[in-house]
Parts: sequence; structure tokens; C-alpha cells
Amino acid sequence: MSTETTNKSIGIVKDVFAKYLEERGHRKTPERFAIVEEIYSTDEHFNVDWLYLKMKEKNYRVSRATIYNTIEILLAAKLVRKHQFGEGLQALYEKSYFAKQHDHILMLDSGEVIEFCDPRIQAIKSSLEEIFNIKVESHSLYFYARKND
Repeated sequence: MSTETTNKSIGIVKDVFAKYLEERGHRKTPERFAIVEEIYSTDEHFNVDWLYLKMKEKNYRVSRATIYNTIEILLAAKLVRKHQFGEGLQALYEKSYFAKQHDHILMLDSGEVIEFCDPRIQAIKSSLEEIFNIKVESHSLYFYARKND
């Protein structure tokens, strides 16, 4: 994605976030928007510590508490998605506003997260909706794997 496209996307997300904050009476602080910008500038899954260090590297003064609080707001606004890939593992997050449906493979030996999309999963979802007369709003599918020797 080009820098211009990334900047345009970040602008759109910031506008959506500003509207969400206004509608719920939250303050629109520069720190919150800097956090959004940092999140939407990466294509990686991230945790709060990574985000904190990334912002510190850029000499941005923001506390871990502010990051946690902002992440909670972003989750509620559906601008960020949370993944808990296993017990005792730190939660990972990813941007979600422009994201296409995908699932994950967590490599147990390296900690790498691999995203994949398989149209058969959509077919299963559609079949379940028809059989049970339901509307699936979201789903999560995690595979836990190790590299073959």
C-alpha cells in the first residue's frame, strides 16, 4: 500500500474515531489519535507493550494506561480486533476497519501469526445460517501449529 493510500486510510479511521468519541462523550485527545495512527500504520498483529515501545521510539509521551484505555475504546468502536491465542499468552490486536475476513494460524514454535482466507469457511458459515436460520455476525478460527522437521 502506498504512503498516500495509507495516509488517506488513517484519515478515514481518525474521522470515524472522532465521531465515535463525540457520540459517546469521550475526549478527543492528541494521544488517542496518535495511537490510532500508529496502529493503522502497521500491518502486524501487536500487543500493548509493542505499541508503547513504538510510540516511545518516536518520542511520543503516552502512558501504558492511556494505550490500554484507548484500545478498549477502539475495540468498542470496532476499529481494532482482539485475539487471545491461548491461555497465558498476551493478547494481540489488529486493525479491523478495512480488514477482510480472515483466520489465523499461530506457530507454536516461533510465535508467528499467519493469516489466511479460505472460501470454504464462508461456505460453512452460509450453510450454518441456512440450517439454523441464523445470521452469523462474526467468527474466529485459530489453528495452532508447528513447523515440520
